[in-house]
This record gives sequence, C-alpha cells and structure tokens, in this order.
Amino acid sequence: MTRVSAHNNVMRWTVTALAYAGMLPMIACILWFEQPWSLPILKAYSLAILAFLAGAWWAFALMNQQKVAPVSISQTLLLSNAAVLTAIVSFVIADNEALLMFCMLFGCLLLGERKLAVFRQQPNYYRRLRLIVTSITISLQLTAYGLTR
Repeated sequence: MTRVSAHNNVMRWTVTALAYAGMLPMIACILWFEQPWSLPILKAYSLAILAFLAGAWWAFALMNQQKVAPVSISQTLLLSNAAVLTAIVSFVIADNEALLMFCMLFGCLLLGERKLAVFRQQPNYYRRLRLIVTSITISLQLTAYGLTR
C-alpha cells in the first residue's frame, strides 16, 4: 500500500465514522422521545447539521472557482444561504412541523450535491455515504414527527 492510498483510507474511514457518529444524537432523541428535552434537542441538532452541510457548500464553491462558471458559484452560495434561512425560520415558527421542513432541506442539500457543478469532484464513496446518511436522517426526522402525533 502506498503512502497516498494509506492516507486516503484513513481519511475515508474518518469521514465515514464521523458521518455515522453524527446521527447518534438524533437516534438518542428518538430512543428517549418521551423525555421533555428530546424534541428540542433533536430540532436544534438538526438545525446545526443543516447549517454545517450548507456551510460546507461555500468551501466547495470557493475551491472550485477555476473549474466552474461564476454563475454556478453564485447559485451554490445563494442556495446554501436559502437553506439555512429556511431551517432557522422553520425552527423558530413551525413547532413540530419543522421536522418535516428539515426532511425537505436534507433532501434538497443532497440533491444539490448531486446536480450542482461545484460538487462534481466529490469522491464516489462520499456520494454514497451522503445518500445513506441523509436517508437515515430523513427517516429519523419522520419517525420523530410521527411520534409527536
């Protein structure tokens, strides 16, 4: 194994482990849903993850300035901001329905990463990982919403 491939394996393992570990707070909130802290923590944590993912779009856009059209960069930055602002408004005013909006936003961020030019350089393992983790995250959000009914 070359030094580069060993480094790539470590990075790939780290990214994968952190992505799955990032779902643990959501899972814990579902498991202890009857606790009064569960739903507020789930909503706040989901908002934080949405902001984290959308914020990463800025790095992708700025790192790919030389590879894609300027309109693509602007589009990516604007969509990122729109996602975060929508998440914040939902968190503040939508009560339990914020979970449904978060589902939509997680899906939109994933779709954006599949369609926008600035994300073409994403490694295939990361694309698969994002699909799996986003699917699980949306399922957890829908489960929590169902438990509020």
